[in-house]
Parts: sequence; C-alpha cells; structure tokens
Amino acid sequence: MAQDLDEALTFTKYPTYPQYVEMMQYFSETYPDICRLDTFGSSVQGRLLLALKVSKNAELDEPEAAFFYTSSMHGNELVGYPLMLRLANYLLSGYGIDTEVTKLLDNLAIWINPLSNPDGTYYPNNDSSVAQSIRNNAVGVELNRDFPDPARAEPDDTTGRAKETKEMMELLREHRFNLSANIHSGAEVVNYPMDHTDSLHADDPWYRFVSREYADEAKAVDPDYMALFEDGITNGAAWYKIFGGRQDYVNVYLGGREITLELSNAYRMESVYLDEYWQKNERSLLNYMSQCLYGIRGKVTSQETGDPIRARIFVENHDSAYSVVYSSSTHGDYYRLIKEGNYDLVFSAPGYFNDTIHGVTVTDYQATLLNVQLEPFGLSVPVQEAPVFRIYPNPAVHTFMVEPENVPHGELELSLHTLDGRMIYHKLHSYHGSGIELSTKQMEPGIYLLRCTIGSLSEVQRLMVIKP
Repeated sequence: MAQDLDEALTFTKYPTYPQYVEMMQYFSETYPDICRLDTFGSSVQGRLLLALKVSKNAELDEPEAAFFYTSSMHGNELVGYPLMLRLANYLLSGYGIDTEVTKLLDNLAIWINPLSNPDGTYYPNNDSSVAQSIRNNAVGVELNRDFPDPARAEPDDTTGRAKETKEMMELLREHRFNLSANIHSGAEVVNYPMDHTDSLHADDPWYRFVSREYADEAKAVDPDYMALFEDGITNGAAWYKIFGGRQDYVNVYLGGREITLELSNAYRMESVYLDEYWQKNERSLLNYMSQCLYGIRGKVTSQETGDPIRARIFVENHDSAYSVVYSSSTHGDYYRLIKEGNYDLVFSAPGYFNDTIHGVTVTDYQATLLNVQLEPFGLSVPVQEAPVFRIYPNPAVHTFMVEPENVPHGELELSLHTLDGRMIYHKLHSYHGSGIELSTKQMEPGIYLLRCTIGSLSEVQRLMVIKP
C-alpha cells in the first residue's frame, strides 16, 4: 500500500481508501477545466462511488460521444483500479501536449470510475489495506450477477438490487455511454457480447474487430499476454454463460456498446507488477477509446424548425432490436459504431416521416458524417393530457399487461405500432379497473410503440419484446 498521496501518484502501489478519494479530488482540483469529479452514489458501508469526467470542457454538456471505463466491480479483482487512476493522470497531464490525448479530449466525454465496489476491495471494513479484498459487496451480493437480465425478461428496474448496482444503473441510464468497457481480473482475455445467450450481437463483426485490436496491441508488448484463447478474445457465452451481468445490461437494455476486459490472471496482483501491466495495456486502452471517434455520426434535426430530434437510427438488414441507436434529444447528435461496409439507414421519430439513406459507406478508423433533417407531419399528443399507464413485464417474452392508472372507466383503445409506423394491433377494450393482458405470439423481437387512449386522453409508451 502507498504510504502517502505522493507515493500513490506513482501508481506503483495500491492507494488506501482515503488516498483514493484524495487522488480523485487532486485530479479535479489540479485540472478544473478538463476534469470534473462526480460522486454518483455510495456503497453499503458508505464509501463514495466516484467517477471523473475528462473532456475539453468538463463542466459543459456538449454534442460529443460519451465513453466510460469502470473497474473492480469484483472487489478483489484489483489490477484495473490503479490502471484507471494512472490512465486519468495520463490523459489530464497530456492534454495540450500529446496530440492523441488532445484529440480524445477535444472530441469525447471520457468517464472513468476506477473502483465500483469499494467495500469489497477494502474488506473487512479496512480502509488501509486491500490484502483481504473479496469478490462480492459488503452484504455478499455478486454485483456482476445483479443487473436486469433479458434471459429472465426482467424490467429495467432497480427494485431489490444491491445499492452499488442501483447507483451504477442510474449513472449508466443518465449518460447512455456510446462505448464502454468493464475491467476485471482472473483471466487474460477480451470478452465481447453476448454473455447470456448463444445468439450473436448484430455488430458481432465490429466487436471481434475492436477486441482483436485491443488484444493484438497488448500482445505486441508481451507475446505471452492474453494467451487463454486464440487471438486473445472470446465471445462471452462461448466461454461460459452468465446471467445478470453488466455487459449484457448495457448492450440489450441501454443500446450501448460494452466489452469486458479481463486484464490479469491474478486477482490481488502484487503491486510490483502494476507498472508492467500498465505498459501492456496503455496503447490498447487508448486505441479502444479512439474507436468512439469512428463509424457513422451526425445530427438529426427538424426540417421545419432546425431543432434537434431524438430519432431512431436503424441499419436495414443488419440491426436487431438491441443494436439500434438514437440521437440525443438535447443536441440531435448520434454515433453509430459499425464495421467497415456499405449500409442503408432509416431515420425515424414520432411525428416525422421516415428518411432512408442508401449506400452509406463506412471505412475502418474513419468517421462518416451524415446529418439528416426529418419532415414533420404534425401529429402530437399534448403532454398535459396524457394518462398514466404502465406496461409490465417490459421487456415482454410471452405476454404483457397494460395497466391504466388514474383514468376513468370506459372504452379503452389500444393500438400497437412498429417503429416505422405500421399498425399491427388495434382493439377497443372495456376498462373497469383491471389490467389488460396481450400476447406477443405474433410479434417479432424488437421495440414497439403502444398507444393507450380513453376518452380525450392518450399516451404512447415503448415496449420491448424478446423471445426465449
């Protein structure tokens, strides 16, 4: 363990918990323009859950892709913890000096959470040592089995989950990171989606491409590194299936792109090796962040007003329900990471005509700029008139319930639409206070819009359908 802050900042010893907090504060205070410290929650035992935002204007919400590194959700998987602190220091001290670092900070909002399970790391409630660190949190929850899981058709709900899981879910939902990685120990391999099913992600070629890039760069430093699998990479389920993992939560529920980095065979790695593992991973960590700069990107705005639109960007003959991305409602910007090729994209948003762009060319390691203006057709529902109703379970597997709340009894009109506007269900139901059950039997996996109307009140909500 480091004896003081100065030794902790050499990144060759593990920090005590107070030193960790002090280091994070040091970064934000030393580089106030490009670094913001966010306390996004606390652990069961009250330790802070901390993340740094590193960007050219850290205090501003700008139209830029968002990237996230997080480590040590298993408290005894330690190597990523000091590596993430060292990465933060590398980025902050290199801005304006190093060309690559400057480009990253000028174009990305980079978030770094070095320690997501502090109670497990400083077990048993010992802030001065990691020597007895454990995998789970302070009350025995295995955090990487605690997220909503599509195989169990669980809703995107924090109810009943560990405190650390709830805090992380809220952070992920708030920022909707375009690209992320979750760092572990216990093996040396790049693990890409999916973990819960043998079905491959729609962007499996891209995932294998960026995973190989990470592993190849690390193996160039040490050819014996990441030797568990051929090429240093594996599909998660092909290795072994897990349920309730964070990687699949991000990919399926949030539409993000996340891999799992297993960076050392040793769990509690001796500090004498920390510099060696930084050297092995430094180049790969930077390259992976840079992937967030490529693919298809642009803005979606209204043809009538020029205002930004939250639109769905669907790649025809490619996307699944989980791989589609959306533009930001604040700035209209979107980021579609995808493997080199030619694609047809459909842009759609409620109240606007679809726009299909054919033959969009993507080249690896380059960005394809595509701005789109959508034409409105003037159909809207006043927010103040919308009733409250809920859909559960959502995602749905076999059936789902529509349960109105705080609306009068009467004739309830339900209509179900695909995201490109096709109506696939329409029926009037007599509503007297009981929920209405509908079947997904005739529905393909995907995202749908469900409109519920009673009298002059009407509301639209999204429904996700998955199949076992």
